[in-house]
Amino acid sequence: MSTREARYNAAAGVGYAFFVSVVTLILEAVANIFYPTPLVLSPIWALIKGYWLSLVLILILYGLLILFVRPYRTEEMTSYNIYFRPAQRTVIYVIIAVAILGLLFDAYPGPLWSRTKIGIFIAVNVLAGAIGGYLAVRFG
Repeated sequence: MSTREARYNAAAGVGYAFFVSVVTLILEAVANIFYPTPLVLSPIWALIKGYWLSLVLILILYGLLILFVRPYRTEEMTSYNIYFRPAQRTVIYVIIAVAILGLLFDAYPGPLWSRTKIGIFIAVNVLAGAIGGYLAVRFG
């Protein structure tokens, strides 16, 4: 494991963590138009609190995001597979880290647009991306 690869993967993981979190909140905001439910970032929190719609939406989104980076059958037989496997590992570890660390965001009882909640959102995504990127290089 080289430190350069770990740094690049951590930086990519931070960007991807923000992407996953923003898409999750947008998806839940759209769903909130049709069925009122609180905005939740972590599927673990949705499971604990019993927000079943949020849980299903988040799990479907995570599944689609992981499926998106999965190599296709023809690419598995070619040399492109060496490029997709590290990306897939990074995506999986970042999604797991966002799901776990998102509990910090969901547990804070303040309003969604408070400075504290926005700071927690930023901290959770930076930590989840860095941890996920590092773990992808470490165990990849």
